[in-house]
Formats: sequence, C-alpha cells, structure tokens
Amino acid sequence: MGCIPHIMNIFFYHKQNPSTNINQDAFDYNKLYVDNMFANITFTSKRFPQSRIFLIEDGLNTSNLNLPNLTILKRYKNLSPRHRDFLKNYFHFYEGTPVQLILSFFERWFYIYNILTSHGIENFVGLDSDCILLEDTSSHNYKKIGINHPPSIEDCWPNSLMCSTANLNKFLDFICSFYEGAQQHITKAKQKQKSTPSPRRPMQEGAGIKYINSFFDKPRTGVCDMALWYLFKKQNPDLFINNLTIDHNDSVHDWGLGHDATPFATMPAQKRNPQGTLQTIDIKQIFYTEDGPCFEEKDTKKLIKIKSLHFSPGTLKFDIIPFIEEYEKIYN
Repeated sequence: MGCIPHIMNIFFYHKQNPSTNINQDAFDYNKLYVDNMFANITFTSKRFPQSRIFLIEDGLNTSNLNLPNLTILKRYKNLSPRHRDFLKNYFHFYEGTPVQLILSFFERWFYIYNILTSHGIENFVGLDSDCILLEDTSSHNYKKIGINHPPSIEDCWPNSLMCSTANLNKFLDFICSFYEGAQQHITKAKQKQKSTPSPRRPMQEGAGIKYINSFFDKPRTGVCDMALWYLFKKQNPDLFINNLTIDHNDSVHDWGLGHDATPFATMPAQKRNPQGTLQTIDIKQIFYTEDGPCFEEKDTKKLIKIKSLHFSPGTLKFDIIPFIEEYEKIYN
C-alpha cells in the first residue's frame, strides 16, 4: 500500500497531564502516553512523507523526533486578545476532572489557529495524540468541516478534524461567545435568586444563547470542546459535511476502538491500567484485509474500512505501538 504524494497539514497538540505522574508496577502513565504519541507522529510522518506535520508542545524532550517533514513548536506565551477573553469568561463545569485538563482541550484550537495564520496555512487536519491516520485526506473539501458526529447524539469526537483556517476562526469566535453568554446567564440567575421571583426573560439572541439556556435548564455533567463542536454544527449546518462516519465507500474515520455504542463487532480484551490491575473491556475487532484494516458490522458482517483509528478510552492509548508494528509488518 503506497503513500499518495499529496500535501496535508497535520497537527498534534500535547499539554502534559497536570495530575501527579503515576508510577506503579513499572507503569509511568505520562511517559507511556508520550512514547505512544511519538510513535504515532513518526508513523504519520513516514506514511505521508509529502505532508507537513506540526507538533505544538510545552516542554517535551523531542530530541528523538528527527523527522524531515516535522515542525516542533512551543506554545505561544503571548496570548491573543480573543484567547485572553475566553480565559476571562471560562467557568469549569466538569465534575471530577481537573480544570487544566479540560482547558487544554479548548486552548489547543487557539494555539493551532496561531500557527495556521503565522505560517499562511489555509487548511489542516487535527489529530488527537492517540488517533492514527491511515488514509490520505488531501482531497477533502476543506471549505466544509469534516468531523465524526454520530447521528442523534449530543456529542461528537473531533479527534480527526478536517477544517479550513477560516472556519476554525469562526469556531473560536463561537467558543468565546458561548462563555461570554454563559457568564451573562450565571449573573442573571444569581440576581434572580436575590430579587423577587419574576417571569423569566429570555437573554438577547446571539451565538450559543439558546443552547446556554437549555444547558442550564436540564442536568449536565460537563461541557468540553466536543460539546461545542456539536453545538457549532447545530447552528451552522452548512459549514459541515458528514463525511467521517460510514460513507458510501464503506469506510469510517475516527471511530474509537474502545467505544462500544457502535454497530461494529467487539471482543473482550485484557487491559492493564496505570495502577497495574487487569480489567476486561470490549474493544472493536480489527480485520486485516488486502485493502487495509477493517471493522465488521455486527448484523451484516460487512467489512468497513478504517480511515483513521482512535485508541480510546484510557489504557487503549497504550496499544498504539503494537498496532503500528503489526500494521507495518502486514502492509510494508
């Protein structure tokens, strides 16, 4: 399976896990994650040698990442006014998850946008550190945002995201308007509690306002960038193309290997978590065919080609290296 000599601008972003580093039973969580991310970047660089790979990071030892098409960049220390406005209005609503971890999900898009504009890049592919790209995406119509969004689910997984710089700019404006509107909502709610109850007055219309109202009208466990990509699509459907779910070519982008709410066959697997205990979880079974790795649909037994594969959740991230080794041995 040869590489298609087209140019893609592929972005990885890494912010070190803010929690205390786990080191038990010879497992070092952050080191394992970084080792697998480096293996993924190396694989991507070799698989698409004509493309440009960017890693935005904050203090990693990248001396072993000597790849001809890789550019390693430090995160900007001088934040843009828009970025600062976002941080000023951000509120944390994600129970049991560190603030800095969720913030990093949002902030990566600001940092990626800075690199795009400073390098004069008009479009990009954004990959999570544990999402492996197997197929060339340079033919994608980047004027339309490509994202994996399961039908009828208020969520999405933008871990294989194809987007233009112009549309990312619109999304960043949307993020800021969401949190600005959310702060207005919180302030009005507090004022209402202190005053005599009165009929609820709707907030002024604007990006995110209707969703903000609904967000606070029913129980939520959290909000992150994935929820806002979903909302952005709901309010701007013409900007998106639903090409990352199963398409007419019987192929799929970025469907998590460990996500069980899918039509694909699964199999139990023993996984070791960072604390060293074994657990049994369901993962999708991968079938290696002459045309590449595939999933098998549960009911039809049809093989669905994997365009990109997301090693989530949790400890599945640590299976990237053996997958790459097996892939290269089969398809060298």
